[in-house]
Amino acid sequence: MPFDSSKLFQTYQSHRDIKQYLDTLLQQHSSKIEVFSRAESYEGREILTVRICHDVREQKRPNRWCILIDAGIHAREWITVSVALFIVRQLIEKDEISAKSFRSFEWIILPLLNPDGYEYSREHNKMWRKTRRPLGPRHRRSCVGVDCNRNFNVAWTIGSARFCSLLYRGERPFSERETKNVRDLFRKLRPACKFYLSLHSYAKAILYPRAYTRTLPRNWQMQHTIAEAGVEAMKKATGVRYRCGSASTVLNRPVGGSSIDYAHDIEKVPVALVMEVASKGFHPPEANIERICEESWIGIGAMVNCLASSFRSVLKGSGTLHLR
Repeated sequence: MPFDSSKLFQTYQSHRDIKQYLDTLLQQHSSKIEVFSRAESYEGREILTVRICHDVREQKRPNRWCILIDAGIHAREWITVSVALFIVRQLIEKDEISAKSFRSFEWIILPLLNPDGYEYSREHNKMWRKTRRPLGPRHRRSCVGVDCNRNFNVAWTIGSARFCSLLYRGERPFSERETKNVRDLFRKLRPACKFYLSLHSYAKAILYPRAYTRTLPRNWQMQHTIAEAGVEAMKKATGVRYRCGSASTVLNRPVGGSSIDYAHDIEKVPVALVMEVASKGFHPPEANIERICEESWIGIGAMVNCLASSFRSVLKGSGTLHLR
């Protein structure tokens, strides 16, 4: 039975419902969307990846840039998963992929990066943040899970080495299947990926590298301009006020092993941003889901338009790679 998308943003969806919704889109819009999984979580859930472009079935793919977006890296940040699904709906069901600036990109979206943690948060502990892999020797595994956003191979040693910490960095970089999956996607997308956006909540901020040091990247002004375009668009349309700046400055503390620093410093993605979605808490009332998603989409669309219109000559090089 097809998923009823009219109720998609009236409640928070389970991993199973998300898969059903994406399967329905695939049946109804097969010329614009591809859904696949290249990895499973520790508990065996598919980590779903959505690829969207207006000619997704073409064998000869033209060179085009790529946008990579992920959500749900932290289990308790339910609203980010809804925002990611809203992006998918806008591009497919509302056909915004047809807009000139949007159709010049392939959109790669991971609507739920950490499915085990998300389901545990939904069913057992709303404030759970990490993955669900048991830690330590087999005979005394008292702690569970790694903070995925401390597990990337950049300034990794800054993160907590304590198993039971909510910020535990893992035994080594990419100890988690979930972060390995993101790493492998980046590698497959070289050099086409020009914009990486990681959705978090709920600090009302758009952040750019670096998180582990206050030393700014050489192209920080370009990243600031793109982030500011999103901030201004949301303020003009809805009145919501976001902050904008480098992650280490806005957060006022160094963060190691983050996905945006890995994307920018290691994978050389020119624009790597965190969008801390404006919401009251990690799981705002269900009546507010659609409004928050609409507001966030305005900012995301403005950032993509800014990238496409103002920095095309700066971001030289392209090429699209097969993901399978």
